[in-house]
Amino acid sequence: MSEKDTEIIVIYRGNPVDSEIIKDVLNDQGIVASLKNQLMGSIAPWYVSAGGINPVEVEIFARDKEKALALIDEFNRNNPAD
Repeated sequence: MSEKDTEIIVIYRGNPVDSEIIKDVLNDQGIVASLKNQLMGSIAPWYVSAGGINPVEVEIFARDKEKALALIDEFNRNNPAD
């Protein structure tokens, strides 16, 4: 088993709502994803992120990075920032 099989990386940082959607999109496509700082990112984002910007992180296994980045890019194209 290589290090990429078990290494956890942060693939996305965003607000609580977008991070939850990204996690669900990744999970639906067979990529195991979890959220970090979900609760604190919602109630006190300035505790987990400078200025409270993009406090919630989506974590995945490094082996899924390329597929996840493609899915996140598609999400961002279909949901442009305000």
